[in-house]
Amino acid sequence: MTTMSLRINARLDESRSRKLEFLSRATDLSTSDILKQAIDVYYEQVRSRRPPPAEVLSDSGFIGCGEASPDLSDNYKVSVRGLVAAKHDHR
Repeated sequence: MTTMSLRINARLDESRSRKLEFLSRATDLSTSDILKQAIDVYYEQVRSRRPPPAEVLSDSGFIGCGEASPDLSDNYKVSVRGLVAAKHDHR
């Protein structure tokens, strides 16, 4: 089984180039390893800023906004049949 990899060709300004050289010397890591770690750290930072979907729904007021009988989850088929019959019963 082969693992796909992506080759990156990036242009860095002088300041970032010096920072990358410093990181490479200070950590004894290759440019590839530094970029991999930087991507992992940045990914976690961005991902952690996104609120969980349940929180988004709760904050939006969507959760708990519906009204129905307490036993709807047990008897939903009966309710749906009644709604469909009422909609299509034109006698």
